[in-house]
Amino acid sequence: MHVRDGMPHSLAVAFVATICAIHAIAQGTPQSPSGEGPSASPQSKTESVANGWAEIVAHARPAVVVIETDKGLASGFVIKPDGIIVTNHHVVADATAMAVKLASGEVYRNVYLLSSDPTDDLAFLKIEAVDLPTIPLGNSNDVQVGEDVLLVGAPQGLEQTVSNGLISGIRLDEGVRVLQTSAAASPGSSGGPLLNRNGEAVGVMSFKVVNGENLNFTIPINYVRGKLGTLTSSIPQAFAPLQGPAEKHRGVLVAGYGSGQFSSVYMELLDFLSTSGVEIANNGAQKFTNINETGYMPLSALIETLPKTGAESLLYVKVEQGEVMLNGGFRVTVSFQCFDAAGRPLWNERASNVLINGANPFGRSSGWKSKLSPHIGKPGLPLKPGQEERPPEPKR
Repeated sequence: MHVRDGMPHSLAVAFVATICAIHAIAQGTPQSPSGEGPSASPQSKTESVANGWAEIVAHARPAVVVIETDKGLASGFVIKPDGIIVTNHHVVADATAMAVKLASGEVYRNVYLLSSDPTDDLAFLKIEAVDLPTIPLGNSNDVQVGEDVLLVGAPQGLEQTVSNGLISGIRLDEGVRVLQTSAAASPGSSGGPLLNRNGEAVGVMSFKVVNGENLNFTIPINYVRGKLGTLTSSIPQAFAPLQGPAEKHRGVLVAGYGSGQFSSVYMELLDFLSTSGVEIANNGAQKFTNINETGYMPLSALIETLPKTGAESLLYVKVEQGEVMLNGGFRVTVSFQCFDAAGRPLWNERASNVLINGANPFGRSSGWKSKLSPHIGKPGLPLKPGQEERPPEPKR
C-alpha cells in the first residue's frame, strides 16, 4: 500500500460494528406480553444489520485474493469468473515474479499482466482459472459521504481481514478522484475491495496518509469499470512464477527495529553475515527503523509469518542508541534473538556500549560481531550451499 507523508503506524484491525437503535420503552411504548410488539423491533433491526454485513462478508471473501510478488504481499479481488483480478499498479510495478493465492488455498503461479496504469494506480491480472467467485462492481458515483463500508484484504499478511468504517470524504488527488475512508488499512491491504451495503465493490484500496487517524484512500470502482472494455485488446505480459515456500532457498530472515542508528547497524549486519558465508533469506534490503516504517512487524507477527517465507530461522535485532562519542560516532547496545522455523528460541546475544560497525570503542574484541561469530555455520546462521565446511569469521 502506498504511504503518503511518512510511514504507516502498527497494524489496526477493526471488527464489524452494529448500529444502535432507540428502544421503544424510551418513547413510552408499552411492551406486549408476547414480545412481538414495537419493543422487539429495535433488537431485530440491530440483528438484521449485523447479519446483513456478515452475509456480505461471506459472499465477498471467496473472491478476495492474496498477491505475492518478489517484493512483498498485497491484495486483489476477482471481477470476472475466468480469472480477471484487479489490484494496484504499485503492487505489480517492480515485480518480476508473482503468485496468486485464492481464499480456498489454491495457488496460481502462472500470472499475466493485462493492464497497469500509474495515474489511477490500477492493474489487471489474469490467472488460468474458470468459474471463480466474483465481487459485483457498484457505481462509485452513487457513493455518499457518511456511508457505511467494509474493507477486505491481507494487512501485514493477515489474510481475509475485514475492517469497517465510513466514507469520510470524496476528493481529488492529482486529478484522480479518490474515496477517503476510515476503514483501517495497513501494508498488504493494497488492492483490496471496499464494499457497500449491497455487497458491491465501490473502491480499490490504494494508499494512506499518516500523522492522522485512518486517512485511507481508495480508487473509485468506476475507473475499473471504464477499463474493462480495453482489456481484451491488451497483450498479456507473463510474470515469472514465484516459488512456493518449500522451493525457496533456505537461510536466515534478518529483521528488527531500534533507534536512529538501526539502519547503519542493519546494513553492516547484512554485509557481515553475507561475507561470512551465511545464507540470507531476505528478498532485497529490508530496513526496520522504527514502529512507523513500512515493513515493520512486531516479533510475534514475524514469528507467525516465518513459515511462509521458507526461511530456516529468524534473526531479530534490536538497536538501542547510547552516548555520542567525542569524534561524533555513536555507541549502541545491540541485542540478538534467534528462532528456528517454528518460532522456537535457539539463542540470544547482547553487546553493550559498542560501535555501529560491530567493534568495541576501546579496541577490545567485544563488539556485536564477536557475539555472532561463534554461531556462524550453526543453527540459526546456516552457511550458503557449498560453504558448509567454511570456518567461521574470526572474532573481532
